[in-house]
Amino acid sequence: MRISKPLSVVLAACAAVTLGAAAAPAADSPGSRTVRETAEAKAAPAAQLLGIGRRVTPRIDTGVYSGPGLSTPRVGTAWAGDNVAAICQTRDSVGNRMLLAIERPGRTGVQWANTAGYVFDPDIRETDTGNLPSCDGYGQGLRTIETGLYSGPGLSTPRIGTSWAGDDVAGICKINDNLGNRMVLGIERPGRTGVQWANTAGYIWGGHIRTNTNSLSDCGTA
Repeated sequence: MRISKPLSVVLAACAAVTLGAAAAPAADSPGSRTVRETAEAKAAPAAQLLGIGRRVTPRIDTGVYSGPGLSTPRVGTAWAGDNVAAICQTRDSVGNRMLLAIERPGRTGVQWANTAGYVFDPDIRETDTGNLPSCDGYGQGLRTIETGLYSGPGLSTPRIGTSWAGDDVAGICKINDNLGNRMVLGIERPGRTGVQWANTAGYIWGGHIRTNTNSLSDCGTA
């Protein structure tokens, strides 16, 4: 004998199937995790560097140098995997590419955040750094009194050179120290024979700069 199920039971079963399908969509449906995450990944902007330059990544721990060459004083380290801002490129005396860069995070008790200097390009993971602008002629001309060049954005960071009054100095970017004083990353182009390498880079206290630096790019943050 055939027994038919009551209509109410049939409707309840259909509703359960419908709700179950909505709660657990198939892997390739528009509401699934796979499709949704793919769409979000396409829609999300790439991580942007906060400040001047282009983000590059050291493939190994490498030196940060005050001048564009491995014979110049080493002022810090760019650690493998760190966020490093490459600003411009130049060549050392034997033709190796050096990048003027900012090592953003630093290391507590070891190195100040935003330590700046030149990095040896072969130690950088990216292979297209030849597209960076040339450091020659880069930046805004500055007039300074004789003043210090510092490895980091603050007068408590190591002094690594001098910017002499009347010299050709290029302002690269601006940043405030922890007291709110403006510091400007600059390149002291001529240097002094036997004293300081040409194109030594470091931060200059804004109070010793006679040029308006408001239009300079922000150096950025870690």
